[in-house]
Amino acid sequence: MHTTTNRAKIPEAGAVPDFTLLDETKLKRTRLSTGADLWLYRYKKLPVVQVYLIVRTGAYSDPVEKAGMTNLFSEMLDEGTKNRSALQIADDFDYFGTKFSTWASMDGCGASMLTLREHLTSSLEVFSDVILNPLFPDYELVRVRKNVLTRILQEEDQPNVLANKVFINTIYGKQHPYGYPLLGTVDSVDSITASELQNKYSSFLKANNTSVVVVGDIGLAEIVDTFESTFPNWESGSLPSVELPEISDRGRTAIYLVNRAEAVQSQIRIGHRGVERTHKDYFPLVVMNQILGGQFTSRINLNLREDKGFTYGASSLWDMRKFGGHFVTNGGFQGEYTDRSVEEILKEIRSIKDEGVSGEELDAAKDGLIRSLPRQFETPSQIATQLSSAALYNLPENYFDTYVDNIQRISVEEVKGVANEYLHPDKAAIVVVGDARKIKSPLEKLGIGEVIEVDHKG
Repeated sequence: MHTTTNRAKIPEAGAVPDFTLLDETKLKRTRLSTGADLWLYRYKKLPVVQVYLIVRTGAYSDPVEKAGMTNLFSEMLDEGTKNRSALQIADDFDYFGTKFSTWASMDGCGASMLTLREHLTSSLEVFSDVILNPLFPDYELVRVRKNVLTRILQEEDQPNVLANKVFINTIYGKQHPYGYPLLGTVDSVDSITASELQNKYSSFLKANNTSVVVVGDIGLAEIVDTFESTFPNWESGSLPSVELPEISDRGRTAIYLVNRAEAVQSQIRIGHRGVERTHKDYFPLVVMNQILGGQFTSRINLNLREDKGFTYGASSLWDMRKFGGHFVTNGGFQGEYTDRSVEEILKEIRSIKDEGVSGEELDAAKDGLIRSLPRQFETPSQIATQLSSAALYNLPENYFDTYVDNIQRISVEEVKGVANEYLHPDKAAIVVVGDARKIKSPLEKLGIGEVIEVDHKG
């Protein structure tokens, strides 16, 4: 049967999804005898099991002169154990059709694997060998370090990455681990030794500093027994204290200019100190940012892309971490409009801070956040990733079940309140990577702050 569709009419949205993750038949949480925290989500649609192991210590624990150590540590985990070489580890996982990887972030690190349900125990035996018996062999470290150093040097040729590096160094300073990229620097990575990686392992990879997230068709009793048998003698213990310097507010706005001769585009970052992931105003800030720069129809993108045509896309985000965070707007802009782009971004920040938002904008922002939630839980890997975040930041078990209500309750007044309290356009760090010969003078004429030329290290 032939039907016609009126493409001139925008389809009406359906009902707001009733999203529930916390179900006693699906999500359970317990503690293993070793002290590790276990989350199990019963997923029956596919005969696979996704396992995430989360160490609740990340790159924030790296001494600044050893920036990049957590990343290098994670990349070296599967490069040889007391029982297997790096090649044997890869071959064993491949034999079972198991996908294994390691990961690191500023706030945590760990490993994950995706395997067929029937190969879970066998794969966990290899997995546990990687976690419990790493050797960090020198001959593998030489190769892995070289790969990391190559990536660092490659990133120095990417203006967008360079802008991010200079921005975080400006916000957090040279004495805070958050002020350095996850990969570290050439000098810091080149100085890291195998014995230092082994010491980091001995200090932090302990059962009581670890959460395990399992998503698959398996019961709680069985997965507990499987982990108890495949992770024998996994030790718990005290953890070294990590003291971090205070992240200070800026006293004034300044423009930090990194020269990229002949660049036709300028990468711009504008922002300041933010808040930690568990902050009480997390949800109002998320909604406010959705309106300001968090979605395609945000104010910043509609202004700079759709109205002015200065960029292919501009956005903003709150990077909330365990011990602080930052707010930043970002994008690549036509070089000839660098000064005007900075001016327009600051105008949008001041507008939402001083004037607030409309009811229509608020409803659209909530709608976008809520309707995008279910598609983040479609696969075992996606579910495990979301639960891993909850485990890493010690969020409530019912966090995702109450997410919709927490978004829906935000009012116009709350959005204006958090914008007014947490946005500081007059104390912002403005990082611009572009052709200094062409853009420095126009930036100075804005009169918003001193223009300081810096190198790629900030």
